[in-house]
Amino acid sequence: MLLSKLEIKGFKSFGDRMVIHFDKGITGVVGPNGCGKSNVVDAIRWVLGEQKTRMLRSDKMENVIFNGTKNRKPTNLAEVSLTFENTKNLLPTEYTHVTITRRYYRSGESEYLLNGITCRLKDITNLFMDTGINSNSYAIIELKMIDELLNDKNNSRRDLFEEAAGISKFKTRKKETLRKLEDTDADLERVEDVLFEIEKNLKSLEKQAKQTAKYFEIKKEYKRASINLAKKSVSKHSDSLIGIHKRIQEESDRKLEINTKITEKEAFLESAKADLIQKEKLLSSRQKTLNEHVNKIRQFESDKKIKNERLRFLEDRAQKLREQIDIDRKSNDRAGFSIRSLEQEQESAQKQLAEKEYIVEELRRDFESKKLQQTDIQEQQKVANKDFVGKKDRVYQLSKDQEIKQIQLSTLKQELEKTASDDDNQEANLAEFEEKIVVLKEELDAKSDALSKIKAKEEDQSQKLEETNRVIDMIREEVTQLSRKLDAKQNEFNLTKSLVENLEGFPEAIKFLKKNSSWGKDTPLLSDILTTEDKYRVTIENYLEGYMNYYVVETEAQAIAAVNLLSDAAKGKANFFVLEHFNSFQPSQTKLFANAIPATEIIEYDEKYGKLISFILDNTYIVRGEFSDFPEDKTAIFITESGKFTKRRFSISGGSVGLFEGKRIGRAKNLEKLEKEIKELNKKVSATRANLDNKLSDLLKLKEVSYKKDIESLQQEINEINQQYVSVRTKKEQLSELLSTNANKREDILDRIDSLQTSLEEIGPDLEQEKTSFEALEEELEKLTALLEEESEELSKRSQAFNQENILYHQQLNRVNSLEQEIEF
Repeated sequence: MLLSKLEIKGFKSFGDRMVIHFDKGITGVVGPNGCGKSNVVDAIRWVLGEQKTRMLRSDKMENVIFNGTKNRKPTNLAEVSLTFENTKNLLPTEYTHVTITRRYYRSGESEYLLNGITCRLKDITNLFMDTGINSNSYAIIELKMIDELLNDKNNSRRDLFEEAAGISKFKTRKKETLRKLEDTDADLERVEDVLFEIEKNLKSLEKQAKQTAKYFEIKKEYKRASINLAKKSVSKHSDSLIGIHKRIQEESDRKLEINTKITEKEAFLESAKADLIQKEKLLSSRQKTLNEHVNKIRQFESDKKIKNERLRFLEDRAQKLREQIDIDRKSNDRAGFSIRSLEQEQESAQKQLAEKEYIVEELRRDFESKKLQQTDIQEQQKVANKDFVGKKDRVYQLSKDQEIKQIQLSTLKQELEKTASDDDNQEANLAEFEEKIVVLKEELDAKSDALSKIKAKEEDQSQKLEETNRVIDMIREEVTQLSRKLDAKQNEFNLTKSLVENLEGFPEAIKFLKKNSSWGKDTPLLSDILTTEDKYRVTIENYLEGYMNYYVVETEAQAIAAVNLLSDAAKGKANFFVLEHFNSFQPSQTKLFANAIPATEIIEYDEKYGKLISFILDNTYIVRGEFSDFPEDKTAIFITESGKFTKRRFSISGGSVGLFEGKRIGRAKNLEKLEKEIKELNKKVSATRANLDNKLSDLLKLKEVSYKKDIESLQQEINEINQQYVSVRTKKEQLSELLSTNANKREDILDRIDSLQTSLEEIGPDLEQEKTSFEALEEELEKLTALLEEESEELSKRSQAFNQENILYHQQLNRVNSLEQEIEF
């Protein structure tokens, strides 16, 4: 089975119809964020029957319909189709291409299609049941489902394995079957009530059926009369219809004549329109030619104005140029006079410039020689300064080394003394720590013993609480069961009482006598004075069907009075058993059969009704088995336990057994039993609830006693002591290590002191020699510095003179240059 095509229209962001073909080689859908990849997955999940809007990333189902944009209206329908290739017949259908479609309208209506045929969601679910494809399967996996699989959230990993193994379909079928069984049980519980209601409504329905039959008879008569009336109406209006047809024919002829005239007029109008169009074309061409000539005239006028303006501009410019030539001629005469005077001034300035150049050149040579002398002196000073700095660093380094070694020597001596004193103190502290460790160990053991005892008490307390809670849960469960049982019995009692009081299923005459206060209101029916076990109820009721509506009276006078009442009120007939007539009755001798028991032995009744029961069940036996199991006795009456067969001396009766047969017998007796059971259940419920209250009070008392605070305080004290113990033991170990370290350190310090003293003895002579050399260099450097200062002062004086002469030279040079520029201009 292969997914071949997905069609989407109006679903979420897909406003237009879009078709995605899953051809060979396609393994995924990729794209930037917001392009609709997740909507494609939602569409597949939705068409497979997803009903949860949360799984579709929406608040309500209406949001799956395209909601429109600024330029487009929203659609009223969302439709998605999914096509599979069923080439391997994995789907239980004869089609090689299976297309499922789902549509959803804004009105809330939804429909499913299978290959274009309307179907139910259940049909689609059943189609894909064994394929591992449905709306919540792992054939369609999104990002959060991968996280759920990795974290095994809500047993999702197990669901995946079950789906892959093909177990999920059986679990689904099991759930459906269990749900159907529950619905069936609920229906069965209601069937009894429904049948009672049906029996109650039978009479009214019978009456309605008679009314319906009468209605159909009247309807037939009404139909017959309506047909006769229609015939008369048709014959009456047929003549007028013929006259109207003639008038319609005449009007049609007139219409044809008028249409002919209209056609002629329209033809004339069309020819006139054609002439008008020809004339309009001619007028249009002439108008176009006229417009072209007008445009040319306007163009010529425009060119003429432009040329006149240009001519005026050129004349003005020529006048201005003539005036400018006159002004330039006058200016040229004045410039000639100025040039001659400037040439004379230039000759005198050049003589002065030559003199200044000679002076500047002499000063430059003198300045350069002095500068070279100063450079030599600076080089000598640098060399001397460098030697001086080296000697100074050497002296400083030797002095520093000497001071450092002396400081190290004094430090090592102090450290040696301190180490000796510290060892004495640490040995004393080590003894104190050992004593503290012994005391803390004893205190820790005592607290641990006390904690274990309190924990034992706490465990006993917890066991008692658990036991009490368990007993309370059992009592609560018992109370719940007793309450349910009491409610069931109460409902059964109310239903039975209603049936007894309303005489459901009994004739009208029986109900009339029961409600008549002038007759014996408490006179029982035969069905009220006897009862039996549940498995025999149907059998006895079927057998005594003819006697179930009999009243049981003491005397014959009571029966006669009841008959008179029924006759006077016209309420039907009733039957009566008169107890005084059974005083002389003697029942038959009981017989013994291997698989049969006398019917009188399974019946419960009061003693005063004994002969009546013996009479109606005389020589009657209940047989365990079927008809073939009946004993060979022609005088006895045999009934199967199921009530299916009843064999009398000269007859056999039987048939199917109704669901509600056996409900009439022993109603009064059953009511008494139910009343007793309800009282006993009420007592049990009260006693159980009292026991529950006692247990709850015991539980509260147990909860009041708690050792948690004592345990926590002891645990805290033990932790503190333990911390102190660990701290003291750690300090002791550190002191021990420190003592051993100090011994090693002392030896190391002594070795270092010896080496430092040797090094100091070696540094002394070198330091004295370097100091002598340093002082000689310092004197030489001072001499060079004084000489350099004298040369610098001489050089600065010559430099100032050179600068002054140089400034004068440049001023004279600038003067000559400016004169040359004026002459050239």
